[in-house]
Amino acid sequence: MQLAPPFIARMWNYNIKTLTAENSHVKKGELVVSFDDKAISERLQDRLAELQQARSEQENRLQQETRSEREDALAIEEKRAEYEKARRRAEILDHSMSRNEREKAQIDFEIASNELELAHALAKLHRKTGALNTSLAERKVQRLESETQTLQGEADKLQLYSPIDGLVQYIPNWDGEKPSQGDSVRFGQPIIQISNLSRLHVRAVADEVDKTLLTEGTPVNISIDGAHTRSLRGHISELGRVVRDRARGDRRRVIDLLVDLEPGETGLRPGMMVAMTLTDTSTELDTIEDTAHARDDGATAAVASPESAENTGKAP
Repeated sequence: MQLAPPFIARMWNYNIKTLTAENSHVKKGELVVSFDDKAISERLQDRLAELQQARSEQENRLQQETRSEREDALAIEEKRAEYEKARRRAEILDHSMSRNEREKAQIDFEIASNELELAHALAKLHRKTGALNTSLAERKVQRLESETQTLQGEADKLQLYSPIDGLVQYIPNWDGEKPSQGDSVRFGQPIIQISNLSRLHVRAVADEVDKTLLTEGTPVNISIDGAHTRSLRGHISELGRVVRDRARGDRRRVIDLLVDLEPGETGLRPGMMVAMTLTDTSTELDTIEDTAHARDDGATAAVASPESAENTGKAP
């Protein structure tokens, strides 16, 4: 299973901050690589400061609206009292008041009625304006909270954890250079492969003339190159469906095959070069001396290859 820099908005180059040593064994959930998060951390701190200020403004806005509602209620009650006083005075019809006093009472009543109506209208306007301002403050807080959560999630994504138990191997770039701490890599460039050693197989090719000797289940001897040659037992698990040219410019016809180890056989690691022969006939399967990454461009190296959950359909 390969690990690569995640997608981060407005980020194209990723500086490797920490990197687990190659050929080390890791557990599922263990941190294997982290990238420099300075740019995201700075943006996150800015958003957190803006969020704190927005929350303070929202709280102040709510307090201001509460105070405004209380003041409007007091104003309405005050105008209502003046209205009732003016109404009672305007309803006096006896001759205890002069004509001018009665006309003045009617005018005062109309003024009090208009002021009460105006107080109600102002209170209604203040409620609408307050609701709008409160909504704007609330949406600003929600927007900043969303941006903060996004930035925090992006910062978390810069920490890559092992999805399985397995062996760590570095993946060379296009120039054949393996990653190291402090290097800059681009989005989508695989830098680490974690292999489940319990699910290994060997890729190899055989000459077309040997095709009749090859069937699924045919036993195979696998020899590991090294200071002490070691042999493992395996069997052909899959045969290629077509015969192809060995390589560009090499017209020899070959067939691809996969070899699985027998239960209990250990010692094979991803990238190892091996030699294989058919157990019953001692026919040697075709291999070439090359590095493990040659398999990426279609070269016919017989190399140990990890079989992950993605290509087996089984849990790692």
